[in-house]
Amino acid sequence: MNLGDLHKVWESKALKRKPGEEEAKKILEKIAKQVQPIWRVKLLSEFYPNNPALLGLNVGASIHVKLRLRRSNWDWDFYPFNQVLDTMLHELCHNAHGPHNANFYKLWDEFRKVHFHFFR
Repeated sequence: MNLGDLHKVWESKALKRKPGEEEAKKILEKIAKQVQPIWRVKLLSEFYPNNPALLGLNVGASIHVKLRLRRSNWDWDFYPFNQVLDTMLHELCHNAHGPHNANFYKLWDEFRKVHFHFFR
């Protein structure tokens, strides 16, 4: 195994039942490239939960991270990239801190500072 494989997204999947699948796939791949140095994620996928306030979900400590890419009831209206990326950083923080407590928010702020400074 290549050491670079330790920190990467192994697979990404967009929703096939929604229009704009290729655009969604590009967003997921861009997110994957930007978080590679932070944490390994086995599967990064788009999801569209019934709850419009739910923007992301981390299953099994990054075995599967699910991100909402589109606004509710607007299949072609994708959220801004930086908002989706911020949701991804949020979900990665759950690997170290399950609940939304002071330690969680401190780590999320650190991820944001480093990540957005590096990629701007």
